[in-house]
Amino acid sequence: MPVLNHPVVGEKFSQRLGHIDSLRGLAVLLMIMVHAAATWNPFSNSEISTLAYVVSGLGGLAAPLFVTLLGWGLLQTESTRRKRISRATFLLAMQIVVNLFAPHLFAPFTPGILSLFALLIISEPIWSSPFRSSKLSPQTVFSLLLFLTVIGLYFGSGFQGSDKWTDRTTTASIQTLILHLLLTGTYPLFPWIIFAVFGAFIAKITSTDSKINVLKLTTASIVFGLIFCVTSLVWSINNDSAWALPSGEAVLTFFPPNYPFILAALTGVILLWTVIYKMPQVSFLEDTGRCSLSLYVVHFIPFALFHKAETTYGWSLTISSLVVIGYTIAWIPIAKLWRSKFPSYTLEKLMRNLSEV
Repeated sequence: MPVLNHPVVGEKFSQRLGHIDSLRGLAVLLMIMVHAAATWNPFSNSEISTLAYVVSGLGGLAAPLFVTLLGWGLLQTESTRRKRISRATFLLAMQIVVNLFAPHLFAPFTPGILSLFALLIISEPIWSSPFRSSKLSPQTVFSLLLFLTVIGLYFGSGFQGSDKWTDRTTTASIQTLILHLLLTGTYPLFPWIIFAVFGAFIAKITSTDSKINVLKLTTASIVFGLIFCVTSLVWSINNDSAWALPSGEAVLTFFPPNYPFILAALTGVILLWTVIYKMPQVSFLEDTGRCSLSLYVVHFIPFALFHKAETTYGWSLTISSLVVIGYTIAWIPIAKLWRSKFPSYTLEKLMRNLSEV
């Protein structure tokens, strides 16, 4: 099976897969949209907006898709321990840069998705080993790890920390920092590791199983996931409770992630993956995907300068929404220009060069 540049690490392979680049492009654009909406918040008032639901729904899939793509690439990468340490260190440094660019969202040493990537890269020989072994089928491995994740979230939700943003981003001590990295932060290793495992699972079955078996498995997963989502939605309506919220009392919560969110997000990821795979017309996202790490870091710079713009200029819901959409879409031509004019000046290239030193 032909493979492509590593979704984050940038390891070179023989051939790129356009739909994977497009998926990475979609993932980083969704991340940008979420951060823009959190910065120039158009949904802070009581107005009901269809766009608010779109941002919340698609935005909730940004990080799961990003982490899944990382797992997909890591399974197909043979990296030495020195390279893994080098790339993890680089990503941790970039996490600090991101935090400094967005002081309205993060403290300087707040763990985030880049620190999660670093931990996943370092620990990859451990969590990917069951897929590299032929003793168990990929389906058995993923099903078992997903079951353990759901059980852990169901019985151990109290270990995931507070649902308050400030509690999950403040790092007053080394102990707090370690807890945030592993359990209580914005993107802790547990349970987000399950999405990397899911990516490794996808990589394994698409390289070993027949197309017919993969299609059957994908269809069954989507059907099961949709049934779960619809059932949980009906339950929330009947019980007059919120179905999905970033945090608080709801069936699905993101901070901290509960097991209904994990199941719904896995369904959303495989749906997006299937749709993008079957849509060659989304190739315009490929350049965005090929410099996704660079875009992820750089898109925070305007936030440091203009994060109070919506209050300073009294933006309405409509204006704020248009700014969020415009800011997100603008990174597509920026990526194309960056890739065509300055292909050697990307964080991906810099990380590869540093790991070869």
